[in-house]
Parts: sequence; C-alpha cells; structure tokens
Amino acid sequence: MADENKSLDTQKSSAEKTKKQQQKGNFFSRAGKGISKWFRELVSEGKKVVWPTWKQVVNNTLVVIGCILVVGVFVWALDIAFATIRDLLVSVL
Repeated sequence: MADENKSLDTQKSSAEKTKKQQQKGNFFSRAGKGISKWFRELVSEGKKVVWPTWKQVVNNTLVVIGCILVVGVFVWALDIAFATIRDLLVSVL
C-alpha cells in the first residue's frame, strides 16, 4: 500500500513538472515573448512622442552652433593668454 502511494506521488509530481514546463515554455519562447513585448511597448511609447516643428529644429540648431562658437572663442582667447603668460615667464627666467 505504501509503495503504491509513493508511485502515485511520483507520477503526480512528474506530471505536475511536465505541465509546469509546458506552461513555462523553453528559453527561446520566453525570450521571444519578452522581446515582442518590449517592441510593442516601444511602438506604444513612440506614438506618444511629440516631435518638434521644423522651425523649432532650425532655431535649436542655431542656438547650439552659436554656443559652440562662443565657447570656441573663449577657449581660443584663454589659449592665447596662457601662451603669452608662459612666454613672458620663460623670457624672464
């Protein structure tokens, strides 16, 4: 009687494991589901994006170019100033 109960328990547990594995799926099916979910969410978020107008793009681009020029001139002026100071120190010493 006890042996029959053990064999029934092992059959039930192996049947449950098989059922869980079928529900869980293998690695590739789980990865595929995760990737497809990620792409669905990506498309959903992409639809929510408010794209700038062409005028805003041009304006922002000009602001960036202007800032780059200002910083470039500032760095150039510092370079000239430090080079002059260095040359003065070298000539004195």
